[in-house]
Amino acid sequence: MPFTRTQSGLSNLALFHGVDFIVFSEGGCESYSYGDVINGKFNEKAVDIKFWSGIFSKHNFNKTIEYRALGSKTSLQKICQLIIENKISNVIVVLDSDLDGFLGSRFNSPYILYTQGYSWENDVYHPELVKEQISSFIFTAKLLPKYINILNQAYKNFDRHAHRLLMLEIMFRQNDVRFITDCNGERFINGKSIPRLKLDQILNLIKQKKALLPKPVNMPAIPVKICPIRFCYGKLREALGIALISYICGKLNGIKSLPKDLIVGAMIERYKNRTPHPEDNYYAKIVSNLKAA
Repeated sequence: MPFTRTQSGLSNLALFHGVDFIVFSEGGCESYSYGDVINGKFNEKAVDIKFWSGIFSKHNFNKTIEYRALGSKTSLQKICQLIIENKISNVIVVLDSDLDGFLGSRFNSPYILYTQGYSWENDVYHPELVKEQISSFIFTAKLLPKYINILNQAYKNFDRHAHRLLMLEIMFRQNDVRFITDCNGERFINGKSIPRLKLDQILNLIKQKKALLPKPVNMPAIPVKICPIRFCYGKLREALGIALISYICGKLNGIKSLPKDLIVGAMIERYKNRTPHPEDNYYAKIVSNLKAA
């Protein structure tokens, strides 16, 4: 049967390419359907590949790998289901946690690796790493107190709203509607002055989308142990971090050009090379589980 052959083809990809595993990820310039994947289509380059290859390297995964980015999550979910059903082998899927744990759609297998929070951006754009990156770009060993104050106030403002934003997103998602996660993160961050959340944009979005929700609407309860900053929209976290880097390095220090791609690549490298940190334990554990599988 053709379907059986496609499963066999996926399992044999690693052997065909002389590696131990094929790793499928999100990201890249194009999104490919499952049929496209079977026909050998994929993105060779993706930010997600850079992040996850750093995770495997940092935590000493010593198997050979070929990475294939498929764009959106839909095709990955199909491959995840085949892994769960033991219909394919020699395949690893790496993907954003998104809100799958809240919505009951998370797969459980050592060969399916999720980000610690909503997405890799939640890990990479940690305040301390953003501070280090700014210090690196402006060639100083120590940030001026006024810069530290700008950073601290920006994150304090963001963190103050993170819990409510997460509740709103879950509420909409439980009714099959995307809220902020359907938008570009930059829309909600003021980058022209000291970076802050644009609360007016959030309120406007609520007005636009509230009619899509059934009545009555109940706000979801989020377990106390869940960190809203870790599970807030990762693109929003990234937009804040990049806005802070651009504002302090560009507007306050005269650096004329800081392309976003340059910042993203530098931040992922900084995260990869960070000295051992308690927050790394999550990735150390899931890579360890993969080694033992």
